[in-house]
Amino acid sequence: MRNIIKLAAILMIYNLIAGSLLSFVYIKTKPVIEANKMVKALEGIILVLPGMDGGFEPGESAEFSYWTGYTDAEKGKLGGYVFISTAEGYSSTLEIMAGVDLDGVITGVKVLFHQETPGLGDKIEEIKADESDPWFTRQFLGKSSIEALSVTKDGGTIDAVSGATISSRAVCAAISIGVMKLLEVNGGDTFTRTVDLDAITPVTPPPEEKKETELVEVTDELLAEVLPDMAGGFKIQDENSESPYWAGYRDSGKSQPGGYAFIALGEGYVSN
Repeated sequence: MRNIIKLAAILMIYNLIAGSLLSFVYIKTKPVIEANKMVKALEGIILVLPGMDGGFEPGESAEFSYWTGYTDAEKGKLGGYVFISTAEGYSSTLEIMAGVDLDGVITGVKVLFHQETPGLGDKIEEIKADESDPWFTRQFLGKSSIEALSVTKDGGTIDAVSGATISSRAVCAAISIGVMKLLEVNGGDTFTRTVDLDAITPVTPPPEEKKETELVEVTDELLAEVLPDMAGGFKIQDENSESPYWAGYRDSGKSQPGGYAFIALGEGYVSN
């Protein structure tokens, strides 16, 4: 009994020490992490809204990060806006930075954070050979942010990343959500054009209908491939049920079962 108490005490001490060390590391590294995020954000601001010789001023909203860009050093001429917005992707929350001019035209898009599926959703940041920027986000340049943004599958003009429609939709949604929040905090004079909020509400695609699975035709030749050496042939069992199967026989009189064959279904990534 004393040994158990001793071991418990030792484990508790170890846990306290480990917890203290983790807290210390977190406290020490948090400012560095935040500083790195700020540097990345500042680099992105200049990238997504170029030509702002007067620099940028941060917005006053505590819940929505945005900046106002000025084209002159005196900051008397507005040039556009930059904002950060989020939307749910396939396996993570995407953090998107976008720049828009005073007409609501998108001047740049940058993915700040995501944890989408490697080889699929993460291709929203893919830079192809001999290119200098991601092909997917480049599609948004010159498009109006105050009109519906959606992928071609939903009737829009943005080509989704192959096999990653949900991630692609999330980028579209994040931009539209960001514009709506910008209008909310900045008022109706944000853009030179009147904006219909219903027109830019992110598209919610209808749930996809599950397609019926077409079973292959089961022949004796196919059965013989999966259950060989059945000299007596095969006989279907439970033919009218949802799960028929076949019995294989070793003798012509079908008195010596040698095994069974069946069809099993499993859900794959894009099909059964």
